[in-house]
Amino acid sequence: MRNSPLLGLSILAASAGAAAADPLPVDISKVEFGPVRFQLVQHEKVAGEMFYELERRGDEIVIHDGTTLLPDVRESLTAVIDADTLAPKSLVLDGDFSRTILDADLQFNDEKVSGDYVLKRPADTAKTKTPFDMDMLPGAVLRASFFGLSTGLPLEEGVSYTFSWFSSLARNFAQAAFTVTDARTIEVPAGEFETFVGELKAQPENVIYITTETPHRVVRIDVIGQDMRFERLPAPAP
Repeated sequence: MRNSPLLGLSILAASAGAAAADPLPVDISKVEFGPVRFQLVQHEKVAGEMFYELERRGDEIVIHDGTTLLPDVRESLTAVIDADTLAPKSLVLDGDFSRTILDADLQFNDEKVSGDYVLKRPADTAKTKTPFDMDMLPGAVLRASFFGLSTGLPLEEGVSYTFSWFSSLARNFAQAAFTVTDARTIEVPAGEFETFVGELKAQPENVIYITTETPHRVVRIDVIGQDMRFERLPAPAP
C-alpha cells in the first residue's frame, strides 16, 4: 500500500521506464475507504506496522500511508489523486531508511511530474536538494494508490491487468501486472478469510490477498524475496 510495501527497493535506484497502458477499471464505489492497520511480520516475528487509508474528499482521494520496520526504518507518505481518472495530483514523502533521510515533494499534471527530492546520508553534514522533472506518462497511477484501489477492481480467478505506475522511491514510471491466480483461505489477526490471491509483478513483487466476499478488503500483503508480510489487524473497538 503506498510506496509500501516499500522494502526491497533501493531508495537511490531508478526503475526501468514504462509504456502507457490501459487505465485500471476501478469502480470507486466499491473501493475500501477508511483507515486500516497491518502488523509487519519478518522472519516470522512481528517487526513493525503499516497504516493505510484512502480518504474521499469531494472529487479527490487522499492516500495516507505510513510504515515502520523496527528498529530504524520509517516512511510516511501522503498523496492526492483524482477520484474519476485516478491520475496523481501531488505526493509528499518523508523517509528515514537506517539514518539515510529521503524526502520528496512532487506535483503532477497532464504533462509533467515536478518537484524536489532531499537526501541526507548518515555521514553528510548537510541535506542535498535535487530538482525533479519528468514527462508525465498518460494513464499511470501512483504505486502508493494501487493497494487500496485494487479492492475496486473486477476480481475473479484468471483476470489480469497490466498498467503503469509511478514509484516515488524509484523516481520513475514502471510497468506492473496484477493477476488473480486462485482463491485461498488465510488467517490473520483480523480473522479468517476466503481470499483471491493476486500476484503483483513489479519491483518489488507482492502477493495481495483480497477477500472474495464483497465489499472486498485487503487482508494480507506478501513481499516476495524478503520473507516479509503485512497482516491485517482487527479494527479498533468503537
